[in-house]
Amino acid sequence: MVGSLIGSILGFKFGGFFGLIFGAILGAQAESWISENLLGKPNRQTQVQTAYFEALFVTIGRLAKVDGVITKSEILKCEAIMNHMQLNSQKRKEAIRLFNLGKQDNTSTDLYLKKFTRISLGAFSVKQVFLEMLIEVASAENKINQAEMNFMYSVAQKIKFPRPIFDTLIRMRGFNVNGQSTGQRQYRQQQSNYRSSSQQQWQRASITSPYQTLGVQKTDSKTVIRRAYKKLMSQHHPDKLIAKGLPPEMIEIAKNKTQNIQAAWEEVKDLRGF
Repeated sequence: MVGSLIGSILGFKFGGFFGLIFGAILGAQAESWISENLLGKPNRQTQVQTAYFEALFVTIGRLAKVDGVITKSEILKCEAIMNHMQLNSQKRKEAIRLFNLGKQDNTSTDLYLKKFTRISLGAFSVKQVFLEMLIEVASAENKINQAEMNFMYSVAQKIKFPRPIFDTLIRMRGFNVNGQSTGQRQYRQQQSNYRSSSQQQWQRASITSPYQTLGVQKTDSKTVIRRAYKKLMSQHHPDKLIAKGLPPEMIEIAKNKTQNIQAAWEEVKDLRGF
């Protein structure tokens, strides 16, 4: 902030309005370089990644306990997320510590969510993946109870994520806004050997309808469906998400999501003869 201000003042003095803009950019870059390389402070991307990681596991811990009991399915789902993130032993211990912290009644998730929201700024796609992870845990038993639904709505509001879009994420998982299954969900087990039950928990696809995966209706036109497909692929592109601050450990989850989106698009094309 200081570097940008000094740069803009000097730029305006020697180059007028355009000098002001150019000076502000250079000042901000210089300040960032000094902060990272001379003072040893983490850059913004690293700050977002850290805030994301902490907020995610604390919030998952609270979500699992919000209805009063943590089920075996929820524990397996959390383990599956950690396995899919390929956490090293140190990161795994930290994730477990944060989960246990989140499930304690005297722990407030607000501080973690505020920090994540403040640092992530307008990283909409990163927030979306964050909420998708919560939905993944909440739907561990093929249902979402009202306490879990209310908690996730509260989280979405705190991180400034639009409720209508969150409702869409819920529907794309095969539930209505009350957390009830729409009757179109089933589990399709992939053709692979699973090493553990937690891996099964993650790798079973929860949505049968490719239209649900893409967030569209069967009656929608090719143009509408193709636009939805392209938008989802862009939102979940691993490189873009990492650049916006998604922790590198989430890269496999992002890849898995894009694979599901791609598979849904291919299935719709076959069904509709596109």
